[in-house]
Amino acid sequence: MDTSKLFDHTPFVTLREEVMALFDRQAPHTEIDAKLSEFLRHIEVQFAAEEQAMLATGFKPHDAHKAEHDRVVKKLAYRIEQWQKTREVQLMLEYIETELADWFVKHVNTRDYITARFLSAQD
Repeated sequence: MDTSKLFDHTPFVTLREEVMALFDRQAPHTEIDAKLSEFLRHIEVQFAAEEQAMLATGFKPHDAHKAEHDRVVKKLAYRIEQWQKTREVQLMLEYIETELADWFVKHVNTRDYITARFLSAQD
């Protein structure tokens, strides 16, 4: 299985940077909302692809990995909803710049690393 594309997280990083740039330049809320929706959708699609690969190969820690994905999607969706209600820039930026970024680095270096090694060994 070619895990190079499956675990290429460049789009996540790019979309995250694009969201932050929109906030930095105080873009219209409609632009920010659209980019946040795109970001969330990308994450959902990425996670679904990873989860499908884990199931297809019988990766035993699938449930724990998926549970973490589900938690992050739920939290990001909640934060976006809160942003759309309150338009509190600082709260959204703190989440994206700190909590989500910290989670991402940890997740890629632990769960995704282990999963990618397992999937690669299945070939």
